[in-house]
Amino acid sequence: MPDPKGIQRVQRFRQSRRERGDRETNVWIPKLVSDEIDQLVGCGRYRTRQEAIAHALEAAFVYKELKSVT
Repeated sequence: MPDPKGIQRVQRFRQSRRERGDRETNVWIPKLVSDEIDQLVGCGRYRTRQEAIAHALEAAFVYKELKSVT
């Protein structure tokens, strides 16, 4: 039987993420990529799989101008 407090906690978490503009998406990733993410999380480079995936997405899709010192 589902835990009502746990369900409420997840609902609050998802609502807070929506309010800050995040979007929940499910995607299929190749086993090779999944294994590499697990390895990076396991060695401590990232705290969670979510953090690792978000970092990769930002690196691939968010373009920022490089600041150069003159």
